[in-house]
Order: sequence, then C-alpha cells, then structure tokens
Amino acid sequence: MNQIKQQKLLKLIFFLSILGIFISGYLTYVHYSTLNAPCDFSETFQCSLVSRSKYAEFFGAPVAILGLLGYTILGLISFLLYKTKLKSNWLKENKILKKIGSARMLFFFSVIGLAISGYLTYAEFFLIKALCLFCLVSQAIILTIAIISYYNNKLNNKLNNT
Repeated sequence: MNQIKQQKLLKLIFFLSILGIFISGYLTYVHYSTLNAPCDFSETFQCSLVSRSKYAEFFGAPVAILGLLGYTILGLISFLLYKTKLKSNWLKENKILKKIGSARMLFFFSVIGLAISGYLTYAEFFLIKALCLFCLVSQAIILTIAIISYYNNKLNNKLNNT
C-alpha cells in the first residue's frame, strides 16, 4: 500500500517537474526577449520588469535557466525512483544511480530549489516591488514538490525500517 502511494507521489513530482521546465523555458525566453511579456498587465504584475532586473541573473545567466536545470534534476530523480520502485534491477545495481536516485536526494534538491525560490520571491515583493505571474506559479510548484518529496522521503524511511 505504501509503495503504491509512493509511486503516485513520484509520478506527481515528475509531472510538476515537467510543468516547471515549461515555465522556466518560457521565463528564459522572456528574459532574452525585447518585447514586453503578455503577463505585464498592471504596475504590480510586470513579468518583463522582474525578468530584466538584476535579481533575474546569477553570474550573467538568467535564473530561469537555473530553474530549467533544477526541475530537470528533480524530474530525473523522481523518474529514477519511480523506475526503481517498479523493480528495475539495472537501476538498483548501479551504485551511482542508486545514490543519486534516492528519496533523500530528491528532498535535498527540492529544499535547495525552495530556498532559491524563497529568495527570489523576497526580491520580487520587497526589492523589485513587482511580481511575475509565471514566477509565482513556479514558486508554488517548487513548494509543492518540496512538500511531496518530504512525504515521499518519510514513506521511504518507513518502508526501509519495516
């Protein structure tokens, strides 16, 4: 029963990661675009202003690319875990994949993503004083992934201790 529940959680994390990849891809496009984003519809909601602020880059690269990388990692780990739960022997035997594809690593990377997202949310609200609707959706996604990966890790620990 717990293994079925864990598989459903991993599928949901994978789906949310794919959604995050699409949003991060769009935000990367907005960052490099010279046109105003379609989500610029008030003084408060200005995706273009947020995506062109100094907080939208990390070492010269858009933070949206970090989002692409982060969601890809989360998606891959959740996929590896899902396949492992389906008794894929080649995954269980590969030591590197076993270490990377663990419930603990999934939770660890989701917390890192949540921390980065939390800082960016702070920057939007208090430093830029403008919000990006797509950034807020991405922040909700990473928060959801972090919560789900916490429960997945807890379930995994319970299954391994019984």
